[in-house]
Amino acid sequence: MKLSAIIDQTRPDQTRPDHDHPIVRKQERNSSLELLRIVAMLMIVAFHFFRHGGFDFPEDSFTVNRIYYQFVLMFGNFGNAVFVLLSGYFLILSDRLKPQKLVNFWVRMVFYSAAFYTLGVLAGRADFSAKGILSVIRPVTKFRWWFASTYIILYLIHPYLNMFLKRMTKEEYRKFLAAVFCYWCIIPMLTKSNFGANALINFMCLYSLAGYFRLWADDVYGKKYILYGAIFAVMNFVMILLLDAAVMKFPVLSNYAVYFTGLMNCQEILRPLIVLTALSLVLGFRGLDIPHRKIISVIAASSFGVYLIHDGAAGHFLWREVFRNSSFTHSPYLIPYSLAVTLTVYIFCTITELIRSKIFRTLTRGYLS
Repeated sequence: MKLSAIIDQTRPDQTRPDHDHPIVRKQERNSSLELLRIVAMLMIVAFHFFRHGGFDFPEDSFTVNRIYYQFVLMFGNFGNAVFVLLSGYFLILSDRLKPQKLVNFWVRMVFYSAAFYTLGVLAGRADFSAKGILSVIRPVTKFRWWFASTYIILYLIHPYLNMFLKRMTKEEYRKFLAAVFCYWCIIPMLTKSNFGANALINFMCLYSLAGYFRLWADDVYGKKYILYGAIFAVMNFVMILLLDAAVMKFPVLSNYAVYFTGLMNCQEILRPLIVLTALSLVLGFRGLDIPHRKIISVIAASSFGVYLIHDGAAGHFLWREVFRNSSFTHSPYLIPYSLAVTLTVYIFCTITELIRSKIFRTLTRGYLS
């Protein structure tokens, strides 16, 4: 018996008519949320330009370049949260694992891990050894890519997480969300303690939030939410500027400036404004209703490969030696340069992933992509 049928029997007063039940209702395919994947990945690439670029701005400086640097650093958290929310929005309707999808994840990680390792050996930057080869074939356990590794764990447990989430009534679900975001979003922000949070817990919180909107509030969306997302992002940025000004007068606040504005590594705790911004973007793009476009689907499907390429073992080499990002720390051309490099890296990685995918589909007759 399908889980949706079980819910209809056990919670008859809490479900909608079968033809309109959120668990069984299908939506016409469109490219709105696929476009959001592209936007989110561009945010992450821009974030990594600065995060891994070797920039070192003095804390007491208040220059245009440093303000821009802090502005772009917000994008990484926005982009990561968007990807997890989108996963929750779609996977909440899935009741089983797809082995082919898991194999595709692992093969792509091994392929790029092997490619980077081989290039490192040929360039004299890595030693050829049994340990090095072993690290190539187990990229998940080595956590070379923290996001990808955590996402695979989330995917492995999502059918069981769905069983838990779908058995709750609407009111129970709301109370559950209030509890988890109080424990791992509000309390950590106020107490400077992560309250036992980690990447997987953060992913599960975001997954559950998106699942609620898909199951019980799927009619809540619209273009206006993009404006709300922009407002939340601006609020976050204003907090950064205010704390920057406060740090110049009270240096002791320097440790808190990053903490309260979400510029720390998003593996640690969730930030309210980060969550609100990302959720608003998902609901906003959901309301765009862009007709299905194959080109958008193809580019969006390459996002995982883009992430693996530009943030893998070659990341340090790419940002610090190829593009020499930090040499533009005080340059008046930092903003246009960062935009040009971000777009160049994104296009290059997308083309590389498309070529790899085409080769793998041909060699495996469509089983792997």
